[in-house]
Amino acid sequence: MQTTSITIRNFINILRSGAFDDVKPIGMLSNYKWRKLVDLAKMHGLIQVFANGLERYHYDNNLNISESLIDEIGAELRVAPITGFADLYDFNHMVLQSKPLNQQLKDIIRKEFADTERSYETLQAMAIILFNAEHILTGRSYLKGIIDLGRYLRLEGNKVDFVKLEEWLKKTEMTGMGNLQGSLLITGFGFTIEELPFVVKLVKKPMQQLLSAISHDDLSQLRPWALHESKGGFVVGSPLKIYRSVRHSLRFQHFAPRETYATIFRGLARGISEIEE
Repeated sequence: MQTTSITIRNFINILRSGAFDDVKPIGMLSNYKWRKLVDLAKMHGLIQVFANGLERYHYDNNLNISESLIDEIGAELRVAPITGFADLYDFNHMVLQSKPLNQQLKDIIRKEFADTERSYETLQAMAIILFNAEHILTGRSYLKGIIDLGRYLRLEGNKVDFVKLEEWLKKTEMTGMGNLQGSLLITGFGFTIEELPFVVKLVKKPMQQLLSAISHDDLSQLRPWALHESKGGFVVGSPLKIYRSVRHSLRFQHFAPRETYATIFRGLARGISEIEE
């Protein structure tokens, strides 16, 4: 954390306190920078966690956030949907873009449901990891998913069969994605490697990965694969949007090579299928 700005340190520490009740020091900020943090919390769907975190600093003299921003947060909370892990990360609808890997995933689910000692908690943990992997590869915000993975493991980790989870990640070639997500929890949110047995090794430059997750713009809003047919009958799109999307996905290819390329090709195929005749 030493290399991060006080603004980002505050953001991480407030989320850490709100999600995991682990209070770390924060520093005073200008109203402009507090506004930036509120906007970040909104962008990542973390306004509830952010608000919970602020509560932990109620008597901290460094919490110099304005009343108008507090009121704004309160207004956001009144309209924020309340959802559980099973609603957001439904293991009945887990899917991978790579056909061979998706078949492996289906086999895993089928066998687990047939097992008399089936573990719903392990399926749920797998679902969160795969949900995050999809968001990572498609350029969508995934910081909330990382925090939700940590929250779920803190709540239900004693019921998760980590031997199974590690095996499933290996079969679906998602071990690297598990390593990435676990590394972010360890780097930013105070987790230990013992809490995350599915993490085979920590990724390089985890703080850089965390900062990227925080500052990341949602590329899905650009609709990079929105293609159309030109007057001359050619299929065309925005080269810049496509380039940004592909480049983003390729940044993570070493964490899940086959799924990365399958995601790119599926995006292209989807774009072509949506062309109006």
